Amino acid sequence: MMKHKNNSCQSHVSGEEMRLFIAATLAKEQLSCLEEAQSILQQNSRKISLTKKNNLHLTLHFLGETKPADTERLLKALQNFQTLSAEQLFSRLADYGYFRRRDGNLVYADLEVSAQMIELRQELAELLQKLNFRVDKRSWKPHVTLSRRTIFSIDWQALQNSLSTQEATYPFADINLFKSEFTSQGMRYTPIYKF
Repeated sequence: MMKHKNNSCQSHVSGEEMRLFIAATLAKEQLSCLEEAQSILQQNSRKISLTKKNNLHLTLHFLGETKPADTERLLKALQNFQTLSAEQLFSRLADYGYFRRRDGNLVYADLEVSAQMIELRQELAELLQKLNFRVDKRSWKPHVTLSRRTIFSIDWQALQNSLSTQEATYPFADINLFKSEFTSQGMRYTPIYKF
C-alpha cells in the first residue's frame, strides 16, 4: 500500500492494561444522518441506550485487554504500517438492522465500504497475527452500533423504512487505535495512535 501521511502517537502508554480497538471515524455528513436515525429510534422505542455521537465508529479490529508491553510492540509496528490515501477509504450508509440480545436489541447502521477498506482491514489482521494478537475469523459485517438494550414500540419494518440511507459515498475522517474506558458518564474512547 502507498503511504498516505505520517502516523502519530496521541499519548503515552500507561503502566496498566488497556482495552484496545482499531476503528474508523465517519464523515460528518454520515454522522449527521446517524444522529437523525438515533432520534427516530429514541422516539419509537420503549427502552433504549443510545451510542454517544462521539463514540459512533466502524470497528476494524477489537483487541481487548492488552498488556503495556504488547501495546508498545503494537505501537512500534504501526509506525511502519503503510496506509492508502483517504480518498480510497470510503463508505456508504446503506441500510439498518438489529441483532437480538437478551437485554434488548442492538441496532446498527449497515455500511458498504470500498474494496481498499476491506484490503486495509485484512492487512491489519495479518500484522496483528504476527504480533500474536487474536483476530476474529468470522466474516466481517461493516456496521456502526447506534443503540443497545432497545425495545421497539412500533413494528421494525415501519421503523426501518423511516430511517434515512445515503446514495453518496464519503471518505472516513480518520482511522485510530483507541483505548476504551468505562466511566461514570458511560464509555469513553480515546485515540492513542492515528494512522
